Amino acid sequence: MAGYFSEKTLDTLHRGRSRLKMQYIDLWGRYCSRSYRSERSREYALHGFCRRLGMLLRVVDRVFEILPPELEDIPEREDVEDATIAIQSFVLNTFGCFDNLLWVWVFEKDVKEKDGSDLKPKDVNLGNKLVRGSFTDEFRAYIDSHRDWFNHIRQFRDSLAHRIPLYIPPYVVATENIDEHNRVERAAVEALNRLDIQEHDRLRLEQKKLARFRPWMTHSVYEQSPIVVFHGQLLTDYATVDEFGRKILGELNR
Repeated sequence: MAGYFSEKTLDTLHRGRSRLKMQYIDLWGRYCSRSYRSERSREYALHGFCRRLGMLLRVVDRVFEILPPELEDIPEREDVEDATIAIQSFVLNTFGCFDNLLWVWVFEKDVKEKDGSDLKPKDVNLGNKLVRGSFTDEFRAYIDSHRDWFNHIRQFRDSLAHRIPLYIPPYVVATENIDEHNRVERAAVEALNRLDIQEHDRLRLEQKKLARFRPWMTHSVYEQSPIVVFHGQLLTDYATVDEFGRKILGELNR
């Protein structure tokens, strides 16, 4: 059975993954060595952003190990579930990275309400006028240029936290194999009902031959959730977090 990715794409994925650790070490060092105005901003930088960034790196490694992009056979259900749990953690911590960096910004730049009071926690976000107004024009333009990506990560995070959790389908069935797949499914259930375990297991193996694994993730069918190829998306998301971390560090140092 042929794999999902071409040799060229596989090479791109593995080279992208191999760069992450050095990127992480470099960015972690920059935040750790910086002098902060307050212990609160330092905490959000080191124990918030940097800790989350390390988790993102670990998730990428685990997913590539559990479900390698070269995978051709249908993986064990436990492996799919472990990768799903890891990616769910990745999405939540990706969103958390941006929240942490904004808290660093608010404390370092002393962003306050108009009456001088502290911002409410729910107001520390990229859409808040006071927070957005404290950025330079250049940084606002950078944020606007990534609007589609922010919408993507927010969509997956909101569904994961409040509606339908994202998941990796155990396998997919081609249209031309659906009828046969359903027939074998019925036969397997009948075998189980009569406690013919050997026949049930044989039919399940036969059923798997009609399907194939795809490295996709999604959430709600009814919400027409986009289907995302997760190996590449993890690398893209990590790179975006890394880039944002460097951009906001540059803004802080102005």
